[in-house]
Amino acid sequence: MNWKFWLGVIVTFSLIGIFSDEAIAAQCQTVDTQEICLVSIKRSAKYHWQYRAELKINGKRYPSEKFDCRDTTQTKLRQGDRAQLQKQKRDFVCGLVPKR
Repeated sequence: MNWKFWLGVIVTFSLIGIFSDEAIAAQCQTVDTQEICLVSIKRSAKYHWQYRAELKINGKRYPSEKFDCRDTTQTKLRQGDRAQLQKQKRDFVCGLVPKR
């Protein structure tokens, strides 16, 4: 095998390593007129039904928020637009993770 082959292999693997972060697809969902995308998610070690997720809504990144995927009554008690958005975010995050 000649040096051109090995140079090509090295360049190929270098490019795969450089662009591997961009190859991960974002989890997005359109709810009503808003696009909700998952930026990062982390499960609680102590309570497996709690998740910390960072979301992007309509291109605007929001700080990490805690979501309780076991208790659905907390979102049913409140009413209004903010409660509706909170319920949509919770349903989106909890819909991505497998049920235990």
